[in-house]
Amino acid sequence: MPPAIAHLVTTFLPVNTTAWVTALMTDQLSRGCRVELVVGRHADPGLLEACRQQGAGVSRLPSLRKYVHPINDLQALADIYRHLRRLQVDVAHTHLAKAGVLGRLAASRAGVPLILHSVYGATFAPTQPWWRFRVFRGLERLAARRTDEFIFVGRELAEAYRRHGACPPNKGVVVYYGKDLTPFMAVPRLTPEERRARRAARGWPPGALILGNVSRLVPWKGHRDGLKVVTRLKDAGVPVRYVIVGDAKTPGEQRYKKRLLAEVRRRGLEGEVIFTGWVSDPASLYPLFDFYLLTSMPFEGVPGSVIEAAVCGVPVVGYDCYGLREIPGLHYRLAPHGDTRALADLILEELPRLPGLPAMCRPTPSLLSQVRERFSLPGMVAATAALYERLLREKLPAILWQGTVTEAEAAA
Repeated sequence: MPPAIAHLVTTFLPVNTTAWVTALMTDQLSRGCRVELVVGRHADPGLLEACRQQGAGVSRLPSLRKYVHPINDLQALADIYRHLRRLQVDVAHTHLAKAGVLGRLAASRAGVPLILHSVYGATFAPTQPWWRFRVFRGLERLAARRTDEFIFVGRELAEAYRRHGACPPNKGVVVYYGKDLTPFMAVPRLTPEERRARRAARGWPPGALILGNVSRLVPWKGHRDGLKVVTRLKDAGVPVRYVIVGDAKTPGEQRYKKRLLAEVRRRGLEGEVIFTGWVSDPASLYPLFDFYLLTSMPFEGVPGSVIEAAVCGVPVVGYDCYGLREIPGLHYRLAPHGDTRALADLILEELPRLPGLPAMCRPTPSLLSQVRERFSLPGMVAATAALYERLLREKLPAILWQGTVTEAEAAA
């Protein structure tokens, strides 16, 4: 009999993680597995219905929320435990930080035979307050003792978890996540004239420096640091536009967005900062950027928008994050995290080179091929399927993992 698998996810919204989890579930359903999706309070009804239409079971646990709340989190732990006891699954596969910790602890207590955790970014970083860093690292260490295998989206992220004791030295495989990079592949072919015409169509000054950031409006993406950088550039006499592509999705993120808008007004940056909101075709905006401004805290596994910037030939200035060195062909300059003065100075240093940067950063066909191969969605699905097969063979030999080659594996 094929395995019964529960995927536990904190949120299920129109973001990359949801696409990856959905791709894994689709493959597992095609193998005859019973697949259950267990999500928290913040989930898109349309996406959940699409999962049901594919044949997955779907459950929502309102106590499971994105951000830390001790009382709700204890309730969520109990709810996940009871739910897994009812489901009687062979595999619990957790995704994202909150579901990752609570889900693994609950799955172990519920007697789930095989527990996997996908790590898309760090929950702890040296830039956090010391107490927060120790609490989150301690929780990850606790959950690690209940985890049969880890899937990391990047090598540097895996090394950090092992270094801090959040993953045993003998565990952890790296499976780069997949992205459809096809829309971004055409960007390097645009001529300088075409890029200027696109900027002019938006009414931006011809000589303005355009900084772009593509991310959800969440605090750890560091948009406030971006505002400080723009202020410094403006004070230095640089005509600048800071284009923030993305939007807030949860109530907490909506409050953060309001604080950002208030800070824009306080700094007098209404003319310099542009919020596009969520866009369906972000590839159309990358040609407008002179630099990608990376202000995230060092939690990223491999920054997805920076992969897109590399494909589009957009140089990156920003803070160091895990995974940057794992993106083939990326051009970047980095400042110490939180040092907005140094970050602004880096940009000022790069300005004289700006006319020649597009040609210098344009990716070669060989580099584009490397990026596409490394971050292939079919490749991610196939590598994860191979991992499941190995783990089931080792821990649950009576469970049948269908070996039929799927469409995803054939394309890998």
